[in-house]
Amino acid sequence: MPLSASKINKWKATEKEHWERMGNSCYLVVAKKPTKSKRFVGVATIAGKKYKVPLGVWGKDFDCPNDVLRKWDEIKSWAKEKQCDPKKFKERNSIKKSEKTFKEVCDLFLKWKREHTKDDSYTTMKNRLGQTLQRLPEGILISDFAGMEGTQFIKQRVIDPSVNSNKPYTGKRHRRLLNNVFEFAVQELLLHPELIPLNLDKPFPFEKNIPKPQPHPHLPWSEFREVIQKINDNPVNAKRLTDLAVKASLLMMVRVSVVVSLRWDMFDEKNKVWKIPPDTKGLKRKFGDDMNYHFIPHTPQLEVLMNNLWAINGHQEYVFWSANKGSNPYLSSQTPNDHLKNLGFKGKQDAHGFRHVVTNALVDIKQKDEKMVSRCLSHLFKEGSIGNYDFAKRLEQRRDIHECWNQLLIDEGLKI
Repeated sequence: MPLSASKINKWKATEKEHWERMGNSCYLVVAKKPTKSKRFVGVATIAGKKYKVPLGVWGKDFDCPNDVLRKWDEIKSWAKEKQCDPKKFKERNSIKKSEKTFKEVCDLFLKWKREHTKDDSYTTMKNRLGQTLQRLPEGILISDFAGMEGTQFIKQRVIDPSVNSNKPYTGKRHRRLLNNVFEFAVQELLLHPELIPLNLDKPFPFEKNIPKPQPHPHLPWSEFREVIQKINDNPVNAKRLTDLAVKASLLMMVRVSVVVSLRWDMFDEKNKVWKIPPDTKGLKRKFGDDMNYHFIPHTPQLEVLMNNLWAINGHQEYVFWSANKGSNPYLSSQTPNDHLKNLGFKGKQDAHGFRHVVTNALVDIKQKDEKMVSRCLSHLFKEGSIGNYDFAKRLEQRRDIHECWNQLLIDEGLKI
């Protein structure tokens, strides 16, 4: 039977330290005069070695003898199972901090993303992490962001500068990307899950007030003739390549980045169609998609435009090859938008907004099927299980849509 609480209270300090057995190799140790302290010690032999383990002090750590015995039993059982020093019991749940710096983890994250992400997305991600690193102390460890304190630190050092610069959407992007980095660190066993920032996967309050994205500026079809006339007149004397890039964006119905990166080898002479690979910048296909090509029928109007381009760049790999050295060997996707601004349509009509005009005109005026129009805009439809099997080209339906739209532009006065 263990000592009772009343008996422990009655023990008095003597001239010598006194050990009183409580059971299960656990002892009450009454100190000698003048301290009068009463403490508990567990004794165990593990792997041939004898250990004396301090358990706590009576009246401070324990006020019930049974609690002492239960604690010692838990410690001794754990130590025998692990075949280790019972004194390490207190360290069993301590979390070893990572020795990896935040930058080192970011570099590993980017290396992994390089193999799983399209080029444009990867570049954006790399630039955003570079900006984040500039806002953090050099050499900070990945484990230094633990808990709510870590989340607050991230908000103050990384997120708030974007929000205070009236760029809340950028702040949101920073938070989401950082959450991905910490998840990667946990998955790669570079960081203990309990050392991640608290609730970084959840939106900050400011994110609730971020305005929803607005459509790209575009004019209704009833006013679009003004755009066509200005493009024809070219009062700002834009170069011929710029002029043709704007008209190609209008005729082909795809994003400007797809248009300017066209290669001559994408043209299928046999089927009279432009076959755009899934990994083309601006086509918005998932990384690794090698099935969902986009097809643009070669209409009579488009043939005239391409003949003009062949006279300029037929000896080059890219249809819109440009001598102006940039990040790509072809015309910048911003060039058509700049031209429209120079024509006086800033805030009224941009090149991406052509796609809004196309959709509204074909559906409202020509009563074309909206899903087929959407396919011609390069969107994918994956509704239901059939979406996993549907890679049909629908060339004739596409040709009907493109020919209708291109002829509508000609009827409204477009000159190629």
